[in-house]
Amino acid sequence: MTPHQILDRCRTEWMFHDIPPDAIDDMLAELREHLEDSARAGKSAAAVVGDDVTAFATTWAAEHPSRPPRNTPGLLARHAYAGTVALLLGSHLIGRTAEAELVPGSVAAVCLFSALMTFTPYWRAVLHWPVWRWMLLSCALSAVLLVLFLIGREPVLLRVPLWATGLSLLPGLAAPAVTWWRGKHREQAASA
Repeated sequence: MTPHQILDRCRTEWMFHDIPPDAIDDMLAELREHLEDSARAGKSAAAVVGDDVTAFATTWAAEHPSRPPRNTPGLLARHAYAGTVALLLGSHLIGRTAEAELVPGSVAAVCLFSALMTFTPYWRAVLHWPVWRWMLLSCALSAVLLVLFLIGREPVLLRVPLWATGLSLLPGLAAPAVTWWRGKHREQAASA
């Protein structure tokens, strides 16, 4: 593997292990220095990382002390909110209707989306999968879509008007604004 590929694989693995982005940048800079030193000494990159880059990155991630604790219930709630709003908006836009229907299949789809996004932290980690895993994922997703179709469109659990979908967007739009405002407030407090 080239040093660039090694760094990319390590970045992906560290993201999968929930290491904060600034710590990942520091770890990548340190690894880049080691790889450059190894190249100047005439050694291969394997002298630094060994034969298994993923195992090297996993070991380094396990030794990293500043991993934040995961707030799984909060994360699950945020993913369920995002999935529900996306599903409702999609229903309104694709169906060109002022009223979206919430059916058992859509509830199951939101639950599946929430669980997958919560318990597999970074989807970017799957980019390094071999072809057989992608094929397995494709078959599994096809089976899930078939099951969701068989669950059916009946009974209609809830009819959501367009204005209610619009209102449900407000918390998602307000959260980045509040985060930005808090960041500005902290900057002002730090500079004072």
